[in-house]
Amino acid sequence: MRILAINPWIVDFAAYDFWLKPYGFLVLLTYLKQKNIEIDYIDCLDKKIKKDNLGRGKYYWQIIPKPEILKDIPRKFKRYGISIEEFKLKIKDKKPDLILITSSMTYWYLGIKEVEKILKENFNSLPKILGGVYPMLVPEHAKKTFPSFYIFSSSLEKFFSFLNIPFDNYQFYTTLPAYENFYNNLDYVVLRTSWGCPFNCSFCAIKKLFPSFLRLPKKKTVDFILKYYQKGIKNFVLYDDAFLYPQEEAKELLKEIKKLNLDVKIHTPNALHLRFLDQELAYLLKECGFFNPHFGLETLNPTLQKKWGDKVNKEELIRSIKYLKKAGFKEGEFSVYLLLGFPQQDLEELKKDIEFLHHQGVKVSLAEYSPTPGTKLFENYRKELEEPLLHNNSIFYFFNKKLKEIFEIKNFTRQLNKKFYQ
Repeated sequence: MRILAINPWIVDFAAYDFWLKPYGFLVLLTYLKQKNIEIDYIDCLDKKIKKDNLGRGKYYWQIIPKPEILKDIPRKFKRYGISIEEFKLKIKDKKPDLILITSSMTYWYLGIKEVEKILKENFNSLPKILGGVYPMLVPEHAKKTFPSFYIFSSSLEKFFSFLNIPFDNYQFYTTLPAYENFYNNLDYVVLRTSWGCPFNCSFCAIKKLFPSFLRLPKKKTVDFILKYYQKGIKNFVLYDDAFLYPQEEAKELLKEIKKLNLDVKIHTPNALHLRFLDQELAYLLKECGFFNPHFGLETLNPTLQKKWGDKVNKEELIRSIKYLKKAGFKEGEFSVYLLLGFPQQDLEELKKDIEFLHHQGVKVSLAEYSPTPGTKLFENYRKELEEPLLHNNSIFYFFNKKLKEIFEIKNFTRQLNKKFYQ
């Protein structure tokens, strides 16, 4: 069997390669290759016009017409990644038996529409399967929008049964991507040392996407890092939702990584949990090459902390800052995420939180709130947010009349963070 596998374009007001790879899709394709399935892979995002020394960069983009529902947003709407012509050239000589299309953000589904249109011209009679985050979170919208696709929004067992391929759940989730089979050039590699999270935060859909928790064998992770380091990779990106959980297992893994004595930078865009950090772990993060480690905080409001999942409090934050500084992280060399733009947010309170954190020596990263189906926070607004384009964090749906204040907060944070480098 030969499969044409496609990671679609991003269509949005803004997009940047902050270590974006379709990780679950690459695990799936690696697993299929292990089952002797032939794969032709096209990543529509595999085109950057600029990159930094950490592997991140600006995508090539083209301006496209704005959807009617977003016409009042005073920004240009763009398609990010390779051009339409490049995509058509890539599929020109392909002779697949079926086509797999992945997805990510619910509000990027128009990128899939672009792919669908071209596939109809070239492979109209072939079966096409759409999976990933978008149909898992809004299955009815996916079925209505893509009636010619097979929509997979539930278990992998059904997917593999559909393909008539044996499936082993543990083997699948302990598979790490074989990037060399899918990319000619790599600026970084992404990995998971675990799947799932012990918390169930009100703004996060991880429990819906992966309800349980599984940690990969240490040897697999260590061998993976060593393999790609020997191929010249210096930037490793953890997609774990709870890397420091359980503490002892995280320590054991970090001690094995430390033994390798590699000159690498390890990045944590999905954030680490402050509650699990202790002094030994802080030292290990420093010694293993964790670069500007990010930690999840979201808010310093104690009522909201309790209401959203009770994963951290101010006391734990202050204690963790001391651990990090003692381990050798200087002021401004570690960050926390604060949520910006959630319903009924007090922006003055947020500003005070940012100032407090700055005085503690913490760099603040503002995580722009995206209303996410399947989360508790989303449920109160389900009816008015039926259209996934309104889930876009760039439009600040709940603050569309106060965008000036939103951008003032963003600029205020940027200026404070700059002081760490002066």
